Amino acid sequence: MKTSFLGKLVERVEHLQHEELRGYLLRVARENGLLETVFNTLREAVIVLDVQGRIEYCNHAAHQLLSIPGELPAGATIAKYLRDLDWSSLLTEGRGVSHVLEIRYPEHRILEFHLLPVTEQYPAGKVFAAIFHDITRRQSDTREVIESERTHALTLLAAGVAHELGNPINSINIHLQLMERDLRNLPPEQAERLRESIRVARGEMGRLDSIISRFLVAVRPTLPEFKEMSLEKVVRETLELLQAEIDDRSILVETDFAADLPPLFLDGEQIKQACYNIIKNAMQAMGTRGILNIRALRQGDAVELQFEDNGSGISLEDLPRVLEPYYTTKKRGTGLGLMIVQRIVQEHGAELQLESHPGRGATVKIRFPLGRKQSRLLQERNLAAPVEES
Repeated sequence: MKTSFLGKLVERVEHLQHEELRGYLLRVARENGLLETVFNTLREAVIVLDVQGRIEYCNHAAHQLLSIPGELPAGATIAKYLRDLDWSSLLTEGRGVSHVLEIRYPEHRILEFHLLPVTEQYPAGKVFAAIFHDITRRQSDTREVIESERTHALTLLAAGVAHELGNPINSINIHLQLMERDLRNLPPEQAERLRESIRVARGEMGRLDSIISRFLVAVRPTLPEFKEMSLEKVVRETLELLQAEIDDRSILVETDFAADLPPLFLDGEQIKQACYNIIKNAMQAMGTRGILNIRALRQGDAVELQFEDNGSGISLEDLPRVLEPYYTTKKRGTGLGLMIVQRIVQEHGAELQLESHPGRGATVKIRFPLGRKQSRLLQERNLAAPVEES
């Protein structure tokens, strides 16, 4: 403590004149105010603790990040606000430690945490500085890169398999043509039966070829072609495509589009595909005689499109994984539907949110940014990401 200005002041305080002491105190106040201003401008949360874990000081970032109140009661401890750490052991050991924490309140955050003993002005192990750095964005970006690379690899594999299936399909079609030519040498009655079988086989081959073609279009990422259009119009056109199945399942579809919805810059076909997959999933979850609510409303600088069904919902165990490629809970599902939805939503600079109430239904929300914000997000994304990435 002797090396500091304040330490020297304390040693000489009895020998100072009133005006001289006043000048020194003003200097201390200015230096203290400057330090506090500096600490309050930091994005990192900084908390000073004693060996019992009592909070001696915390900056503005600590109040916001960890929901520590501005006016702390006397003797308030860090354990009250971060209960999952063994503060008694950490502080008793009196050494520097580093951890990565996940907090859920006031917001979900991933924090890098460092606990350091302060030794310059205090005895070692008596006072600690706890520093929390928000690495949520960094962790999220890392996960997105890994997910993008994995999705890209799986997409290439799926596209390769679909391409290879085209060779045997062409071969089968050629042999069907040869069989049809040889029918001329058979008795009419026998030839007619075989001709009908060939017709059915050709129809099924055509259907298989169509499925593969649609599959390739779905898994191969393409840049959206944006045009200003009505979101309501896109959704209603999607419902028309599914109307026969909706009627067959006796599903009630209720729509509510706010009157003040502005036009959005969209790729109509891609958004239609995303809506198609979402509605299809909802119908499969509801079975028959379900209710599907589709709403679109303006929320600040965004338009939110909501699909709410009263089906079986998504279990809490499955919810974090439903956007993963090829992950499905259906017996005959491909696990590609929501992956494609997510890719389309991301390419539009929008946000996808899933909510589930197991046994009572699920809600899918797509939040489209408006105006310049939407254009800027799209521009940054197109510049930052290769065309082939999803």
